This record gives sequence, structure tokens and C-alpha cells, in this order.
Amino acid sequence: MKNKSMLLLLLILIFTSCEQNKEKAPATDMTRNNLTMATLYSHYAQEYKALAYQAFNIAKLRLDEQIKINKNKKLAVIVDIDETVLDNSPYQAYSIAQNTGYPECWNEWCNLAEAKAVPGAVEFLNYAADSGVDVFYVSNRKEKYVAQATLKNLIDVGFPQVVPSHILLRKEKSDENPNPSDKQSRREKIVSQGYEIALLIGDNLGDFYTDEENYSERSAQVEEYQQHFGDKFIVLPNAMYGNWVSALNAYKPEIVDSLIDAAAGGLKETCRK
Repeated sequence: MKNKSMLLLLLILIFTSCEQNKEKAPATDMTRNNLTMATLYSHYAQEYKALAYQAFNIAKLRLDEQIKINKNKKLAVIVDIDETVLDNSPYQAYSIAQNTGYPECWNEWCNLAEAKAVPGAVEFLNYAADSGVDVFYVSNRKEKYVAQATLKNLIDVGFPQVVPSHILLRKEKSDENPNPSDKQSRREKIVSQGYEIALLIGDNLGDFYTDEENYSERSAQVEEYQQHFGDKFIVLPNAMYGNWVSALNAYKPEIVDSLIDAAAGGLKETCRK
């Protein structure tokens, strides 16, 4: 009951902080239902919490191994922010309730600095910092709009090393930065400072390497890097949003229907007999 009350309060705060709701095409019932169940899972399911704890428990084991192997190296742990260390399920709930979607009211939500920590994240990153490992936060939150609020939010929930030099947010597109959402150049910047990357932790494949847009190419990449998952790459669950949605082009009801039919295979015909 307490969780529900807190969620309602956050939704009210977000709603009142938005100056106006932009007109958007109404979401389909299929899309809304999918996002609703994903959001409920992320916000309420104890299985989600268990998976988050599992991810950071594994991260701790792997970090201990890296510390022993690399005694004379500067080690870094690189984490994404959204749905990796900060939980934005209240924003997703707001989007469902108001029949909107990103980027509607996203900056307002970020600037509230009210996101809670993903279970296990604070404890793990403080363990890393206490072990002499540097922590870097590499996120596609837009620096221009939410930099200060992001720092405040991370500090308020207890994350370590939250200083501007350790926060690498998304910058505006320019000749020097032609693909702002690709995090590879920011990871390379950390390496150029003499760091050995011990762990990469995120909820999207782009948090680990340059992620392809095409579904089949993304699948091939996962096979290529399979030995790294659970070793150097630690993945947090996020069914609410991500590159996986755009790779499937799962925005139209007819496409969602065809994907479901393909996933079901011949079972539909079998069960009709």
C-alpha cells in the first residue's frame, strides 16, 4: 500500500510539473497493454528485484576477480543510469496514465530528482569505490537539460563518486559528435585516462558496445559477445523500453500481431485441430 501511495504521489508531482500535454496519437490497446505489464513488473514484481540483486551479486564476484588479477592497474566500473542504477518506472506509469510517451515530460521527471535506486546498485557501487575502483556513470540523459538534477538524484540516493568528471551524459549533436547516443567514444575517453574497464553494467546492449539497429545484426552481436555476459558485461532487466523495441519496429499493432504470430509458430494451427 505504501508503494502504491508513493507511486501516486510521484505521478501527481510529474503531472503538475508539466506546463502542458502535447497532443499525441492515442496508443493502441496492444501497445498500452504491453507497456502496462512491463511497468507493473518493473515497479512491483519481486522477481524483478531478485534479478537486480542477482546482477549486482554477480558483479561483486567478478569485480573481486578483476581486482586480484589487475593489482597494479587503475580499474573502472562503468554503469548506465536509467534502469541500471535509477528506476524510472514511475515515469512509465505516468506515460500510460496520460496516454503519452517519451519525450513528453521526461525532462520534468528527471529534474524532480525523485527516482529511487535500482535494488542492489547503491551497495555494489559503494563496495567498488571502497575497494579502490573508480565508478563512471555513462548515460544518454541529455546533459543540456538534466545534468544538475541527475547529479542531485544520484547523490541523494547514496551513490559514490558523483562528480562532474565521473558523469558522462549525452551531448548535443555536432561535427565532433555525429552520433550522440553512441556511448563508445565516452567509454574510450575513460580508457584514455589510463583505466582498465573491469565491468560494464547496463540494461541496453549499447551500454556494452556499439549496438546495431537491425534485429538480425543485434542477434549476431549477442552471439559474438556471449562469453562476456555475466563476466565483463552485467545486464539489468528492462522490458519497458530500449533499442530492442526499435529493432523489432514494434510500434504498430499490425507489426506486433505479426511478431506474436511468428513467435507462436505452428501452435495456433495445432491447437485448432
